[in-house]
Amino acid sequence: MGLFSTLLHIYKKSQADTINELKNELQQKRGFTNFSKLDFANSNYQNILDNEVYSKHAIFYLITQTHGNWTTIIELNVNVDNPFYLYDLTNILSKQLDTYALSFHLHDDDVLYYNLDKQGESLDGYNSDYQYFLTEPADKEEVLSQRHIPESFSIILPATKNTDGLNKILNEGYWEAFDNNELDENGVPGEDKYFIDEQDRFERIGKYLEIYSKDDYPFVDWLGNLTKLSLSDCYLLKAER
Repeated sequence: MGLFSTLLHIYKKSQADTINELKNELQQKRGFTNFSKLDFANSNYQNILDNEVYSKHAIFYLITQTHGNWTTIIELNVNVDNPFYLYDLTNILSKQLDTYALSFHLHDDDVLYYNLDKQGESLDGYNSDYQYFLTEPADKEEVLSQRHIPESFSIILPATKNTDGLNKILNEGYWEAFDNNELDENGVPGEDKYFIDEQDRFERIGKYLEIYSKDDYPFVDWLGNLTKLSLSDCYLLKAER
């Protein structure tokens, strides 16, 4: 099985504000009634993962301190009846926090999605391989209706970056093959040159946006990078119904 990773980045809002609105949404709209902060440090994180995150009936989110302009929520585990996922909270948290919210979901190392919302308005969405879950090849108009709009990032891009550079990363693989009329009869890229390592793409997007820093984006494989995150400054939220 490949890597699954779900993240939500909040623009120019503090860790405390993010936690408060996250709890409010979980309580008021999602039926959670019991919240606790777990002691999660570099010295004990494996015990917490084994004895809480991977074994208890709850949702677990790790909320980082602010890095640059971004506070990050990492979905560590969802183990509840009638589950929902962190990306489902993108729009409402952008509204309640009055800011931009950017969620990512990497599915089995095969396909990458994002949603960018601002103050409750959906600005852009991305699907790195629109054909992935389809059983029949999509027609051109359907594919075009799913095209991403990187210009939506213009306000939140670092000063040294531009939407053309972001678009180049986003278009690699499926979208480049689509533009070059090189999707095969099944609607997928017909040549090996269009193969993309989606984890690598995800990391390059994070670096381009400088969500953590211009040289690192440790959130995709969060489990392998936990010791980079100064866990004593993070907030591990456990939410139970």
